[in-house]
Amino acid sequence: MPVRRAAGLALLGLLSVAAPLPAQPTSPSRAVIAARQAFNAAIERWRSTFATDSLYGCVRTPDQVTVNAPWGLADEAGHWRCRYAGVPAGAPPGYATGIYNGKWQRDVGGSWRLHAEIFTTRECVGQSTACVRPDSVPAAASGLLPAPVAGRSSAAAVRAARDWYNRAIARRDANAIAALFTPDYHAVFGRGAHIEGVEAARADWIEEFRTNGPASCIRTADRVTVNDDWGLAHERGHWQCRATVNGAMARPSGRYTAKWERDVTGRWRVRAELFTTLQCVGAPAACRPPDPLPMR
Repeated sequence: MPVRRAAGLALLGLLSVAAPLPAQPTSPSRAVIAARQAFNAAIERWRSTFATDSLYGCVRTPDQVTVNAPWGLADEAGHWRCRYAGVPAGAPPGYATGIYNGKWQRDVGGSWRLHAEIFTTRECVGQSTACVRPDSVPAAASGLLPAPVAGRSSAAAVRAARDWYNRAIARRDANAIAALFTPDYHAVFGRGAHIEGVEAARADWIEEFRTNGPASCIRTADRVTVNDDWGLAHERGHWQCRATVNGAMARPSGRYTAKWERDVTGRWRVRAELFTTLQCVGAPAACRPPDPLPMR
């Protein structure tokens, strides 16, 4: 695993908890928490099987779970802690801590499955390779991004970049939006579609503006947590969109998470975004829920 990806701890993709899924409690939010606990237990079993691995163990603790029961979607926010052996040999053990968000989806059997996660490291203590600072993000290829403002805090800079992002959406400027993304940008959208890479994201925005007429989306940051030493930021917020889908108006809304990284010029760029639809107002044709996942 490249150092930058390992140190940044970002993971997106369709995942299954590598353990027998627990019996589902009555409450959907409790079912998601039970599935997370099964995931933690699977990590411990993996650690005991691969005793020579440098990763002692990781525990992810949910702080909040918000469920869209009719659509079979759930948004999880929490914190994590991992323990590491000394790597290279002889280095003292250490640990890393941070925050994460997970997107869950119900399968056809009613079990909750993990669809995607974003992790951001807040602190890393020790001399192992796990505590190597991530590689710097290269500068944007174009001059479309505003210059950094001297004296502005990193959290304020991320919020300003989010406002700039919203304005670029409002003026339907796909090139400006793409300039904000890192080359390996990855997004998981409200209904579960994935976009991988900055050029795919640019093409997706061009198509969105072409087909959805006066579509609009506003993402509002509720909390920005920064690891200034590593040039990382974790943004948590809520979103709402308006679009015409299948000839009918839809107003979906929900929660989102974004992982930001500071580039070599000091600008904050988006590496990953994770959206979960928690409500949709509109005609059934415009607010169609995603298909349940197949049973594994």
